[in-house]
Amino acid sequence: MRAVWLWAGLLGMSGCATTPETGAPRESLKAVVESLASEAARLSPGTDLSLAVVDLRTGESASVSGTEPHISASSAKVFWVAAALGQRDLATVTPLAEKVFRTSDNEASGEVIDLVGGPDAINVYLQGLGLKHTALTKWNYGRERWATNSPRVMGRDNYFCADDMVSFLARLDRRELLGAEPTERLLTWMELTPREGCGGWLGTRLPASARASLQHKGGWLPPGCCGDDARYNVLNEVGLVTLPDGGRYAVAILASQGPDWPKQAFFVERASCVLYRHLAKDAALDCGEALAREGGSAPVVLEPGAPVPNYDCE
Repeated sequence: MRAVWLWAGLLGMSGCATTPETGAPRESLKAVVESLASEAARLSPGTDLSLAVVDLRTGESASVSGTEPHISASSAKVFWVAAALGQRDLATVTPLAEKVFRTSDNEASGEVIDLVGGPDAINVYLQGLGLKHTALTKWNYGRERWATNSPRVMGRDNYFCADDMVSFLARLDRRELLGAEPTERLLTWMELTPREGCGGWLGTRLPASARASLQHKGGWLPPGCCGDDARYNVLNEVGLVTLPDGGRYAVAILASQGPDWPKQAFFVERASCVLYRHLAKDAALDCGEALAREGGSAPVVLEPGAPVPNYDCE
């Protein structure tokens, strides 16, 4: 059974008595996250899931396998651009960052790493933020770059965990990481990413208003991309979502190793929607209930020797 943790809210507790709300007690965020973790095993068998979320209005937080390292793929680029903004002026970072978020450009991402001083400097930045389960190990696009200070928890692969990412996003939203202008620019760049479909899984099943304001970064290493589907098949989504009342929440949904990519993608889309439905108190929102009852999308069955479908976002 995976551990699920719930942290206390960030608001101070008062000694004054309050009038309890009437009606049935509201399901906790912890219970929603626990339910999604159970559902993942049914809707996407074989998927290794980590999920973390924090309601930025109240500080209520919950996670499942929140400190488990996952291959970060392109979702880690949010860290790298933030590190660059902390050291370089906007004019230098902007042309690269726009490519990073608009098309997840890997060579531009390498140049962002170089602006910070290379992989070792990126790791010093991450460690300085207290992100203990996150590291950049290598980045070979454009030229070869290897870190000498990565713990290499996942061998040659770059990695992060859901708790680290949600902590980072919450601090970014509270304007604790960067100055006002760099923060606003980074959040604006995070709106350049796809809002639905491939690369936009976090927004696919959200209401149109939430998709329009979504700030996120997907990361994916689909079947056939990397030589070992049992290790990869990575589909990550991390971001900040705005609720109808203007409140926001930070979320990280990290899924990997699922042998059926469409099933894994459906689960990530549904998990994003279920969390929104709970935090927005929008009980009428359809998060793919009929498809979920059927066990998700039909499994992909390939003939012996048939090529894997191209699931990359091209």
